[in-house]
Amino acid sequence: MPLVGYFRNEKLTRATCAKHSDWVTLTQMRHSLEFRDLGGDSLWEAKSSDSTALRVAILSFLAMMQFAVTLMVAPGLTLTVVTDTIGLLLILSATLIFLENRSGSTGSVRLFWTLFTACWGTRTAVQLVWMYYDVVLRREAPNPFVGDVLLFLSNIPVLAALLLQTQHNRREERKLSASVDFTLLVLWWLYLYLYFVTPWQYVVFDEPQYGSSYNRLNGLVDVVLLLMAAFLIKHTGGGWRWFYGAFFGAQLFIAMSGYLANRAIDSHVYYPGSLYDLPYTVALALFTIVGLAGRSLAKEGTDARIQNRFPLMKLGMLSLLSLPVITAVTVLTQNPPPPVARFRELVVQGTVLVMAGVIFVRQRQLMSELAESARVLQDASVTDSLTGCRNRRFLEAALPADASQALRSYTNGDNERVRDLVFYLIDLDNFKFVNDTFGHHDGDHVLVEIAGRIRSVIRKSDVLVRWGGDEFLIVSRNSDRAEATNFAWRILHAVKEPITGVDAGYPVIRQTCSIGWAAFPWHQDRPNEVGFEAVVGFADRALYEAKASGKNRAVGASAAGSSSTTFVAGAELDAASGRPAVSVFEPHSIRLQKDPC
Repeated sequence: MPLVGYFRNEKLTRATCAKHSDWVTLTQMRHSLEFRDLGGDSLWEAKSSDSTALRVAILSFLAMMQFAVTLMVAPGLTLTVVTDTIGLLLILSATLIFLENRSGSTGSVRLFWTLFTACWGTRTAVQLVWMYYDVVLRREAPNPFVGDVLLFLSNIPVLAALLLQTQHNRREERKLSASVDFTLLVLWWLYLYLYFVTPWQYVVFDEPQYGSSYNRLNGLVDVVLLLMAAFLIKHTGGGWRWFYGAFFGAQLFIAMSGYLANRAIDSHVYYPGSLYDLPYTVALALFTIVGLAGRSLAKEGTDARIQNRFPLMKLGMLSLLSLPVITAVTVLTQNPPPPVARFRELVVQGTVLVMAGVIFVRQRQLMSELAESARVLQDASVTDSLTGCRNRRFLEAALPADASQALRSYTNGDNERVRDLVFYLIDLDNFKFVNDTFGHHDGDHVLVEIAGRIRSVIRKSDVLVRWGGDEFLIVSRNSDRAEATNFAWRILHAVKEPITGVDAGYPVIRQTCSIGWAAFPWHQDRPNEVGFEAVVGFADRALYEAKASGKNRAVGASAAGSSSTTFVAGAELDAASGRPAVSVFEPHSIRLQKDPC
């Protein structure tokens, strides 16, 4: 009676789904490897073709053998053993082909095959238990059968494979949410089984009621699988559409043959090897064939993409909302024995409790995703898309707080080495030549390279801002203006290093820059007198002086009469001292004049 259990699990057809993905995979593999040896390619195809032909031949032999023994062997132990063995071999064949598809795939497609393998592996184990009753104990398996729940739940991995395939292109965080929605659906199916089937098996034994409830629920699963297959047929393309079409046909075939067999079981006219086994045997063989066809599908090909996602979240919520409706309908239309009613109450309460926990987890995930999305959007709004530097919007938001911190440090008398806010304006020298010579694409490459080099010099607490087309601004926090000369020289030296990989005709580009810098507060003895906006303007004036003085140098601006002088620093080291070359630049000292009252 091994096949009896499987008539109730007409999900076996699911195995079919896994098969198509191999043909496309093998085809793309050949293209990606770019086989140039026609003889080797032909040999590769021949081996694959021989393997498929051998399996089809074995399936055909097993099917014909079942036809032969059904027509020629009288009911008894021999017919039971042969029928059980053929059923086991066909189910094991589907399990192995799905396992083979799994081992040859990656990513979400690997998960797809894994779920099919889990389904058929469970059915293989249950078939062995049926054979234990039929062959070893030589008696009919009990009805209801303790393994019926496993047979029913073995359909869940196949349903999961189809549902998760509809989420194929979701980002990783959205897949987590989809997994929670799927968990709600799994709990819903388990609830239906515990609510409608289990009471007549373990609470109040009623074989007719049990068989009727099981068959109806199993039929509902068949309908859901067929609807999912139809959805995937409509919303996929290429080889996957053909694959799901084949799966739909096989699932429909096994559902119909299972329905006829289950009617025979309930009428006590079924026996192993009867005529009812013939269409079911063919259906099992079809699953393996569909599995073989599935090997041709691309493991991660574009044909596997779903053009319209299945509303999994809505189904997950509807599954929860349906619990009170199902309970109310059964209470109003049925009058079960008191033990069954009490058991169903416990099932509803337990299911609601577990689902509420799952929804709580899902809500936490949604909140986390929302916060992450907001953070990403906020970060993108203050970041230059080309170089990854901050943009002016970030500066406008952050600079007032940085200036306030610098003023507090002066007011509190903090360490002189960590209380200045220094602005460095950097402009690339003759950058228009790069764009005109190599084009804006290569010019962008140079900008990205320069930004990376500047970033390697500054500290983590400093902020690099893309000020304009080829201009950058460094906001050096908690700094010492006395060290600005050395810091500016390090930037000059880092930028002028040769840049390679821009253009084949120009293997090396030497790009230099000019820097103007100024420190805030402008007056160290009167820190509140000049705002940070004006100091940024002084740095810009210093940059102008650097450009006018020959470029590839840094000019610092300070208040007239301060202890620190304005200077020009070239990018080369002084031969004698090994320090940056520094020359005093007195004529351009900046003097602030107050407006008359």
